[in-house]
Amino acid sequence: MITEVQYTGINKKQLVSLYQIMLENADMKSAEKMLQISKKWMNQEFMVSFIGHFSAGKSSMINHLLERLILPKSPIPTSANVVKITSGEGRAQVYTDEGTVLEYEEPYDIDMIKDYAMEKGTIKEIEISTKEAILPENCTIIDTPGIDAADDADRLITESSMHLVDALFYVMDYNHVQSEVNLEFLKKVQKHHIPFFIIINQIDKHNENELPFDEFCRKINQTFEQWGIMPEKVYYSSLFDKESPNNQIDAIKNELFQLLTNERDNFLNVERSVEQVVDEHKRHLQQEYESEVSESDPGEGDSVYRLEELNLKINRLNNLSEDLEKDVRHEVNTTLKNAYLMPATLRDLAHAYLQSQQQDFKVGLFGSNKKTAEARRKREADFLAGLQETIETSVQWRLRDKLLNLLQSYGLHDQEITHQVQNMSITYDTANLRSLIKPGATVNGDYVLHYTDDISNDIKQKYKQEALKLLDSAKELITDKTSNELAELESERADVENTQKQRETTEMLKRDLDEKLREVDTSFTNPKINDDDWQELEKAMAFTNEIIKMDDLTTDKKTTAPAIEEFQTDQHPPESGYNYQADRVLSDLEDVTETVKELPGFGSIIADLQHKHNRLKSRKFTVALFGAFSAGKSSLANALIGEHILPSAPNPTTAVINRINPVNEDYKHGTVIVKMKDEATLISDLKSLLHQFEPETDSIDELLAWIVKHNIHQNDQLHTTQQAYLKALLEGYKNREKEIGDEIAIGLDEFASFVTDETIASFIESVDLYYDCKLTRDGITLVDTPGADSINARHTDVAFDYIKYADAILYVTYYNHAFSRADKDFLMQLGRVKDSFQLDKMFFVMNASDLAEDTSEREMVQRYIKEQLTSLGIHFPRLFPVSSKRSLEEKQENSHLNGQMKAFEYAFENFIRNELASLTIDSAIRDISRAKLSITHFLESLQMDEEEKKRARRDLITKRTSLKMVINDINSDLYEQQITQKLEKQLYFVLERFSIRFNDMFKETFNPGTITESGRKASQQLKNNLRKLLDYAGYELLQELRAVSLRIESFVNEMKHDIYLDYTSKSKDIDEGFLLPHFEATDLVTPDYEQAFFDLSVQTFDKELKGFNGPKAFFAKNEKETMKENIFNLLYPFANDYINESHTKMQTSYSQQWQIIIGNIKDFIDEHVDSYIDNQLQIMDDQTIDLETLRKSEGKLTSILANYEEMS
Repeated sequence: MITEVQYTGINKKQLVSLYQIMLENADMKSAEKMLQISKKWMNQEFMVSFIGHFSAGKSSMINHLLERLILPKSPIPTSANVVKITSGEGRAQVYTDEGTVLEYEEPYDIDMIKDYAMEKGTIKEIEISTKEAILPENCTIIDTPGIDAADDADRLITESSMHLVDALFYVMDYNHVQSEVNLEFLKKVQKHHIPFFIIINQIDKHNENELPFDEFCRKINQTFEQWGIMPEKVYYSSLFDKESPNNQIDAIKNELFQLLTNERDNFLNVERSVEQVVDEHKRHLQQEYESEVSESDPGEGDSVYRLEELNLKINRLNNLSEDLEKDVRHEVNTTLKNAYLMPATLRDLAHAYLQSQQQDFKVGLFGSNKKTAEARRKREADFLAGLQETIETSVQWRLRDKLLNLLQSYGLHDQEITHQVQNMSITYDTANLRSLIKPGATVNGDYVLHYTDDISNDIKQKYKQEALKLLDSAKELITDKTSNELAELESERADVENTQKQRETTEMLKRDLDEKLREVDTSFTNPKINDDDWQELEKAMAFTNEIIKMDDLTTDKKTTAPAIEEFQTDQHPPESGYNYQADRVLSDLEDVTETVKELPGFGSIIADLQHKHNRLKSRKFTVALFGAFSAGKSSLANALIGEHILPSAPNPTTAVINRINPVNEDYKHGTVIVKMKDEATLISDLKSLLHQFEPETDSIDELLAWIVKHNIHQNDQLHTTQQAYLKALLEGYKNREKEIGDEIAIGLDEFASFVTDETIASFIESVDLYYDCKLTRDGITLVDTPGADSINARHTDVAFDYIKYADAILYVTYYNHAFSRADKDFLMQLGRVKDSFQLDKMFFVMNASDLAEDTSEREMVQRYIKEQLTSLGIHFPRLFPVSSKRSLEEKQENSHLNGQMKAFEYAFENFIRNELASLTIDSAIRDISRAKLSITHFLESLQMDEEEKKRARRDLITKRTSLKMVINDINSDLYEQQITQKLEKQLYFVLERFSIRFNDMFKETFNPGTITESGRKASQQLKNNLRKLLDYAGYELLQELRAVSLRIESFVNEMKHDIYLDYTSKSKDIDEGFLLPHFEATDLVTPDYEQAFFDLSVQTFDKELKGFNGPKAFFAKNEKETMKENIFNLLYPFANDYINESHTKMQTSYSQQWQIIIGNIKDFIDEHVDSYIDNQLQIMDDQTIDLETLRKSEGKLTSILANYEEMS
């Protein structure tokens, strides 16, 4: 166990003693840290560390506070190593993992330092010592790698210089204060008792109109209180807006230099450093012990008692056959001994029988031979019958019962042995009676007694022989019966004996551990060292690795940066290939309709023209906003609208789906309709969140009561965000109980509080705001979705629907914000489905681009984001730099709109107005072509004589049949077979990708940040991690299936289009004038899929989790690979079954939909063939149209079509 010692009044003896004991215990990492602490103690070095999210501006903050450009800064992750800053030497030293030190004298190239800072795996740390005294003597500032994720935080705690730090400044991005990574890290810092200050940087992003600064500060403090985080102070700063009244940058600088000077003695704390490293060393010893014990740990139980019990059982089984024989013999002997075979009546019959067997025996006065013989037979028969009856009652029945009971007491219930016992008997006949008669003996009382005794003994002997035969069978049976049990018991005995040895080993290891822990404490409380020991430590501290002077080699490190592609975002992007506007097409459709409306036979064409006109005129578009946490989705929406409508604040506000809709007759401008979740939805959300706890109730009241009763909302197995969601539900339930399932109309002034107050928002399904502005007047509904990291599982279903059905997708990322796991998962899904759509409807917005210091920096970030998107499967993304905050301000002030927003809005509007309309426009142009062809046919018919018209009519009748036959001849089964093959191939690759992705998913859930305990304490951690892994892997498979569905649906439409093209080609051979309307894709229904592994119990993997032998063995000895493989091998069949079940569901669904599509195609073609032929026949019979008028109409349509041909 780890004992507690008060680490006060550190002296050199204690430091040396601790260093030596750590070396003796082969803990080189702790020994190295103790060496560093000894150096810190000797020099009284004061260390301040700056830590935080990479985007928070740590390096810039340090540069500003020191008033020197010392550290390279970048809006993308650049630092992978610790950088230490001191004053006095005028050099930079780069410590490599190979043990060498690369030294650069001032002045050195800061880009070179930046390159070294970015290198992972080869550089240990960088030390910069300025010649100018910008820091007090023996003071060090440490810049750490930025934190992107939880594992970074844990790595910093264990691997960086945290054990040397006397005070810490944690720098947060204004928009990411509530990031779990930030808050979890601060809890760990607090656990190590390191004094820390929080700097909330970049407050220039704050908009007082959106949220008063005091309110923002109150919310921040509330968050810290909820997490139990207690900083020394919280500062707010901006390096851009120096004049902001809320900017405390000068106070931060004053605080830092107060720490380095006046407050130094109050914060300098070598004792805490020693305590931290000693604790780490004790944990190292504990993990070493648990690692060894876990391999031989016998677990709970009394092996001594069990061993005695097993020995008794084995001895009993080994002696069972012998005991059975003894018991059978005893039972037989006792039963036969007590059997009374010769009662007086039977002795009398025996006497009479013996008399009849005498030579002189005669019956009757004359001694007739016949009568004598008859009397002998009768006496013999009477005696034998009486004897046999006595045998049955006195021996046979009793012996059978006794033996049967005895065998059953030994567990011998075998039918065969039971049958043998039940049929056990002897044969005793006249021959046996005669054989025991002594010839010549006088028949008297004594002889009769002797004779009957002989018979009794003979009978008993025969029964003994039968019983012994039975015994042999019983012994053989009991040997067979006990052999397996005996083998199991002997195997268990061997295990228990091994367990006993292991327990003895464990106890020995435990005594050894306790002794080592006592030695560690004793080495501090009662150090026994001499001057030589201290000198050895001084030598170790003074040891310097090989220093390579790099003065003349600084250019070797520099490399030529790749050329940056030009981002002409301030200019209008090229149009999409459609140089004509939908408005022009609308006008032309009206002209064409007016031109042909009086012509006979144009009814179906006019209907198609009007249909296209209505579609273009009353177009409705859904634009879905997605994005990372605090990326500024709501802010971008406001910038597009030009008004501050959606609440935009640096807290996770979008807990519900917000739709901004065009106004209509029912809903006027400013109307807000709130749809509250019904009880079934609330229960579903809760059960999804709590399924690991297996709640059984189906009532919302009972479910919430169960949460309170079992304190689930404070259970450590839940993330803090999940706990907060449950607390919000519990807090808000009474106020919202009566509104569950209702629709509520609220005022625009209440809108913000409804969607941002979690106690209300957690009960809301969606909010529809009807707002009149340019965006909505263009028919656009803007949907602001929950963030990609929403804890609500149902939001992922909603997200998929919007990905599939939205006309455009806007994904918003923040200028200097790394993608979280949730972001990457969502973007990967976009990458999977991007090519499934007819048009590339995805736009990517890099928000807050105004944070870039210059164009070069902005382009660098754009390139970085593009690279990230490409790695996630999104090739050639349309990426736009935008400042939503600046753009909204410009629109509200009616000032000139910046070029970046102009470029984005131009491209976006061009997509909405033209690209989205392109399919309808193409279809409309085709209908105009059909109208023009029909007029041409009309002109031709007007110039025919009657005979030509007769022939033309006959040809048309024939063509009707031929045109209809073409579609019937197309083999739709062949196309369906292609769909089936496509589906099989797609699902095969799903499993292939799952196998590859599993490695990343395992690392995401099983890493040093999620596994911190050892021994039995780790059991719950492992189970929690496994549950997260199963949920993650199951969700990935679900996403894969959804993506496959969209690809199949796209492929189905390709097949439909192929049939359309095939028919079009073949129909031209029959009638060149026949032209079908433009092809339109079918909107297929995607099957519903359950998430994989949702109901798969963690207990299924108990054996695999038992392979855990402590964190050190798991990570250092790479046992994690073994566990990963074992879990995957067990999980794979479940994944395969899930895919197979889904395959069946997909095959059924898409086969049925394909048959419907084929039926619809045939009906569609039949209808248009009939319409075409009937129209031609009608035109041929009409003589009322003026030829010149018709030619003018043809010329007009030809002219309209020519304009489109020129622009295409």
